[in-house]
Amino acid sequence: SSWSFFIIGVTVLVVAVPEGLPLAVTISLAYSVRKMMRDNNLVRHLDACETMGNATAICSDKTGTLTTNRMSVVQSFFLGKLVKHVPSRDMVTPGVIDLFSRSVSINSSYSSQVIKSKEVGQLPRHLGNKTECALLQFVGELGEDYEAIRKAKP
Repeated sequence: SSWSFFIIGVTVLVVAVPEGLPLAVTISLAYSVRKMMRDNNLVRHLDACETMGNATAICSDKTGTLTTNRMSVVQSFFLGKLVKHVPSRDMVTPGVIDLFSRSVSINSSYSSQVIKSKEVGQLPRHLGNKTECALLQFVGELGEDYEAIRKAKP
């Protein structure tokens, strides 16, 4: 197509003249905006294309508004029981909670962390893999300390 000739021309410009790099970046981002518009993704800022282009899943609520990029456990399935809230210790065998907590704490990346907020009412900060952070936060909600488990099994 005509776009491929244009892209090749911009590539030659960048290779021949280093000052053409900012122009090439802007043009490629504008091209990405057009491509994303065809996928019904509205992009307001050109630099968002780089981030959104690498996304494999985009989380949104029922109105289509992007969410806060935070995952959380909303229901669990322990010993054949579906629980739609954080199960209490008397609902699940303590050995199962301990096994689950140790499994999540040890088998998740040690770079994934849930940092508790110093301000009351603020959500904790998630550092690292979002799925692992959601599971680590769930371990905390079960009354376990994932950091202590990690220290015991380095």
